[in-house]
Amino acid sequence: MSTIGGQKTVAELAELCGATVEGRGDLVITGPAGLRDATAGEISFLSQEKYAAQLGTTHASAVLVAPGQKVEREGLVLLRVENPEAAFTRVILAFAPEIPELRSGVSPLASIDESASVHPGARIAAHVCIGPGASVADGAVLHPGVIVSAHARVGEGSVLHPNVVLYPFCEVGARCILHAGAVIGADGFGFHPVPAGLPEKPLWQKTPQVGNAVIEDDCEIGANTTIDCARFGSTRIGRGCKVDNLVHVGHNVQVAENTLLLALAGIAGSSTIGKNVIIAGQAGITGHVHVGDGAIVMGGAGIIADVEPGAEMFGYPAGPRREKMRSLVSAEKAGKDVRALKKEIKELRSQLEGLIALQAPSGDSKA
Repeated sequence: MSTIGGQKTVAELAELCGATVEGRGDLVITGPAGLRDATAGEISFLSQEKYAAQLGTTHASAVLVAPGQKVEREGLVLLRVENPEAAFTRVILAFAPEIPELRSGVSPLASIDESASVHPGARIAAHVCIGPGASVADGAVLHPGVIVSAHARVGEGSVLHPNVVLYPFCEVGARCILHAGAVIGADGFGFHPVPAGLPEKPLWQKTPQVGNAVIEDDCEIGANTTIDCARFGSTRIGRGCKVDNLVHVGHNVQVAENTLLLALAGIAGSSTIGKNVIIAGQAGITGHVHVGDGAIVMGGAGIIADVEPGAEMFGYPAGPRREKMRSLVSAEKAGKDVRALKKEIKELRSQLEGLIALQAPSGDSKA
């Protein structure tokens, strides 16, 4: 596909994403944007009908839409495709700037212990620290400031962005992506109260955390996410899991394959999460519970007991979504009924007070 100073024609973009053009195929597009924010020369997309009204107000010059989407606006170039959102991803990538890759080999500013094993095909940036007995496989990319501690392992083709920390004995599988600031294998949170009569001791005695954390193949771990090491054994993130930014996974947690953990979710120690689970933003899972395969824990939900496979959990404490929604609707209806009753009682009281005033003898009457 040709480029014109970083620009592309509608016809080129249509060919890229398999779309059919309605309008000028030779129109030059300068970049992608959302419907609301797009300016002349940019391309956008519509994937949800609730935003269809924006087709009449957008300043975009072209829009990706579904084959059956009704568009009444004249002059708007349309690229019709079965999945506009997926097609728009290809468009975005077509305009994405190229980011220089790390040079092959090891930067002279990296610190690598002589007992570590670093494959010649790995790329190691400046200020990376690789500890004793650690291993880095072929094709792995370690950006500046990454720490691979003693006996930790980085698998083939995995990318560790700046300032990722792998604690000792922790493992990252093949083709993983760890974003900046992720910490794998910090101590789990465990403290015991000190027995009475030992005033010279601190109030809380630390529980040793001697296990590790394992990230299996094809996972992605978000920025500033923390996955604690196990008290013993392994904390484990299963193959294909995708973990958002600012997620906390506690010690000895087991997350099965292809599960999604969204931002600010927290999973307390020794809980187990099944396959293909979605735990949405700010959801909290207490310790020692099991979330079954395919379950969905909705945003802000609090899980305090086991969750059945396929269940949709909502609220705090969480319950099945439909039951919780019915409860909320019932509570709202009850609230409206109470308010109506209060208003009715107030009106009746006012009427009663009026009747009493009419029936009371006048203070000016004489016997």
